[in-house]
Amino acid sequence: MCTPYANSPGFVGDDQEEFPYDVEDDVWGPVEPLDEYKPDGFHPIIFGDRIGANGRFRVVSKLGAGGCGTVWLCEDTLSPTLKWRAVKVMSAKASKSDCEELRALEVFRSIDRSILENDFHLSVPLEHFWIDGPNGRHLALVFSLCATTAEHFFANYGHHRTLIKDLCFQLVKSLELMHSRGLCHGDFRPSNIMFRLRDGIDSLPETELLKHMSPPKPARVISIEDEKPATRASAPSVPEFLSPCASIPYHSGLCATKLAVTDFGVSYSASNPPVEGFTGIPTRYASPEERFRIRELLSYPSDIWSLGCVISWLAMGFTPFGHEGDGAWMDELSINMEKNMGPMPEPFRAKFREEHDQQTPVEELGKAEGELDFLTEMAKREFQRHKEQQNVDGKSGRYLYSGWNVWRSRITRSSGTMTSMTAGEVEQMSEQLQNNPSQLPCSELRQPDSKTRRDSDDAMSVTMDEKEIDQLFDLLISIFKWHPKDRATIEQVLNHPWFEGRNRNAAKVPSPVTTKKSVVDEAIGSVKSYLYVNITSRWAQGLS
Repeated sequence: MCTPYANSPGFVGDDQEEFPYDVEDDVWGPVEPLDEYKPDGFHPIIFGDRIGANGRFRVVSKLGAGGCGTVWLCEDTLSPTLKWRAVKVMSAKASKSDCEELRALEVFRSIDRSILENDFHLSVPLEHFWIDGPNGRHLALVFSLCATTAEHFFANYGHHRTLIKDLCFQLVKSLELMHSRGLCHGDFRPSNIMFRLRDGIDSLPETELLKHMSPPKPARVISIEDEKPATRASAPSVPEFLSPCASIPYHSGLCATKLAVTDFGVSYSASNPPVEGFTGIPTRYASPEERFRIRELLSYPSDIWSLGCVISWLAMGFTPFGHEGDGAWMDELSINMEKNMGPMPEPFRAKFREEHDQQTPVEELGKAEGELDFLTEMAKREFQRHKEQQNVDGKSGRYLYSGWNVWRSRITRSSGTMTSMTAGEVEQMSEQLQNNPSQLPCSELRQPDSKTRRDSDDAMSVTMDEKEIDQLFDLLISIFKWHPKDRATIEQVLNHPWFEGRNRNAAKVPSPVTTKKSVVDEAIGSVKSYLYVNITSRWAQGLS
């Protein structure tokens, strides 16, 4: 949820007026641009603020910031048990009563929250409220508190192959339920996948919870004109302090081995995809139809493409398309797609030529898809270079394109990738997993208060056997196809051998509710939801 920004606070482009506020000192950590605090923009919040009806939620720390708003760690002062919540405060511009997050809530309303969270690993709002502020009216969404995202998972857990498969399977189940309800996520990537907390953690005392998080170092906001501190009296549209984001880290001992797919802000109905623009997903996770903005092709297979990229990232620490940054040069993406999947077919080919002001050559007109040559020169050269080596797919007798040959080799090499973990840490964490598979293992050396030095020279490499390499490669190449209709379906992914039969014992997707609930049924459902949300932790603590 928390995204670093290239623009520092106070930065403006040549065609913009200078924003009248800046920060007094550098902010260490990811923050939102200060110039988002303007009419129709973000709502100014600082630690200690009270938001919601009668000041119900007390702001304690910042968890995230993105293009649509900020996310805050809040104490729910009215809850006797589960008191820690994540509250996402949308920008005034993005705050709509029919926004995608609330639409997603309606899609899943008929499903018990325990099933939604524990069996299908989705995180939708618990409730919502509105805030009237100096920059407009803001929608605030209340979520169960989660820990950090899956962005840096491989460097910490790449050795634990069973855990990796468990987590990747959870993600497939989340898409299975979404797609069964006609919903596409649209932004399926590691930064929108979070680790859930162990039972009872969201009832920890404040000091106990915060000691696991990086201490915040807010920077004071000042007026550029006179360098005086901004106050709510003198500058109500901006916060008095700008704070970096913090999260509950992997090695805190507070995380469960369960994921939560979050952020439905760009989700869409498969029968009504967005008509223009990007969904916002970074290019290295974007399908070809998203890359070339062919909106009519956006549907379930677009999510499955992104799922393949996420599986690659969690299982091997890299993605096959784009570079390691969040944004990839568009031509680089096109080159890598051709290298891996062969010559670009229509309608992507026409879109590429349109981008480069190219005309379709006469000799190409009327050619079948299998007769087309590579469109990008670099992919063509790479293919010619590897053609002499002619790695042949033994199952079908067809050539695997040079990029796939190289990529399979890269999967094999990832079986020797060095992570940040030492052999001693891996052994310790493996024992933890065996004793308590529901808790994400942690190294004592990685905890914030550790006084022991970690020696990177002792880092241990990941190992995968040939069987896993073959199965993982087979799974991914079944997903990465140019045409959406050619990609593996969600059922095929669920039952793929790489998951070792996990789908046999997995929860089945609940049947959609086809009749309207009575008032009594709605009331019973609300009470059940309340009991689950507010009492589960107390039971868990009593049993521990």
